[in-house]
Amino acid sequence: MAATLKKWFEYERTFDGQQWIDFTREHADIPIFAVAAYLIIVFYVPTVLKNREKFNLKPAFAAWNLFLAVFSAVGLTRTAPHLWNAVQEQGFKWTVCTDPAEWYNNGPCGLWVGLFIYSKIPELLDTVFLVLQKKRVIFLAWFHHATVLLYCWHAYHNRIGPGLWFASANYTVHTVMYTYYFLMAAGLHKLARPCASIITTLQIAQMMMGTTVTAYSAIWSQTEQCKVDPANYKMGLAMYVSYFWLFAVLFINKYFGPKAPGAKADTAPARVRRQDSRDMDITMCGVDLGTHDAAGFFHSSGTRSKPDLTKLE
Repeated sequence: MAATLKKWFEYERTFDGQQWIDFTREHADIPIFAVAAYLIIVFYVPTVLKNREKFNLKPAFAAWNLFLAVFSAVGLTRTAPHLWNAVQEQGFKWTVCTDPAEWYNNGPCGLWVGLFIYSKIPELLDTVFLVLQKKRVIFLAWFHHATVLLYCWHAYHNRIGPGLWFASANYTVHTVMYTYYFLMAAGLHKLARPCASIITTLQIAQMMMGTTVTAYSAIWSQTEQCKVDPANYKMGLAMYVSYFWLFAVLFINKYFGPKAPGAKADTAPARVRRQDSRDMDITMCGVDLGTHDAAGFFHSSGTRSKPDLTKLE
């Protein structure tokens, strides 16, 4: 075990991020095929499973979320301190506009930025778990996963300067989020529920940060040298602004919207739809947005007769 860890730490120390970036550039087809397969699962597999019993995947789902929580926590320790030190020593603008090859493309930080990018593919399994358990996957679920994967692959491909900001923020939120889902799947609801509103707040803050950093990179690139890509920051602004607006609206609806008479306060992210006045059918351009999942997955059950938020069936 000690020898394995020693080899791993040596690999981190000597990691050359450009090799992974070159691979990403040469395989722009991978995220396209991944998203295509993902959407097929989302839209067509439920039909195949319509007359079959749902799969009992609670133990596997708990283990999966525990793995992602640990993975995110380790990634956070490798990226956030590096970013913080750079901000203190060089300033915010330097961390947004400087070529990653000059400060975070290599070594432990570079390795975990690369792992962050590629992790967006296995994270699609979160929705697969829902499909196999015959949960209804609503618009924001697949929209979130698909667009994040495509954006991150494109950003890594173009080696954008502010990428470490996005990776550090995402690792931070996912550490809390997947820990919450693990606790819920393991039946430790009392420990998990107080974290729900915290997750929501962190998600909104992440969208604000992403919008701010992307906007500054776009502005600075107009008058001076800044390592960003015009197509990427346009996509980034569209993504972060839309996410921020949707998160904010759904957060207000969940925590400050009308409540049923005598209903107890609910602090858990909504993974299933409630049968009270808080369960408003939120639509946008005719698309069902469902109930707000504070961690960003926006899941809800297809069966309205099971309103218990603690049952991840």
